[in-house]
Amino acid sequence: MDKGATYVEDVFIWSQRQAALLRELARAGVALPNELDLPNIAEEIEDVGRSELNSVLSHLEEMLIHAIKAASRPDAEPYCHWLNEIDAHQAALLRHFTPGMRQQIDLGASWRRARKRAERALLRFDEMMASMPDELPFALEQLLGEDFAAETLVLHLRAPRHE
Repeated sequence: MDKGATYVEDVFIWSQRQAALLRELARAGVALPNELDLPNIAEEIEDVGRSELNSVLSHLEEMLIHAIKAASRPDAEPYCHWLNEIDAHQAALLRHFTPGMRQQIDLGASWRRARKRAERALLRFDEMMASMPDELPFALEQLLGEDFAAETLVLHLRAPRHE
């Protein structure tokens, strides 16, 4: 864990470190005002980082869901809307992502959840999901790239696979 990360630099690492320090204080019995509820304060601070991580995971999965829909139905009326949603979720992902989260993101699990949710969403409109790769053909770094394009993601998902 990066002990030097500040709140502004990496809120996830900062929150995990601050919570650990508060728990150490509680275990050490350091003389502090009796009103301080260190275990619950530590939990709340830790939740700040978890909340940011959950936001990143949510935006990542929403981005993938819209990409799957667009790749499955490029002729559908909401195709451009889906592309705009991919862009919006990627922008939010960039705003909330910090390097300390990288190890906490299971891209494979996010991809599997996105595939299931996209398939259910398409079935509600009597549409079938196109064949998708078992593994997401993009690395996290690519999805976080400043030059990322929704169209590139969708086209790559639509590419024929040799199985």
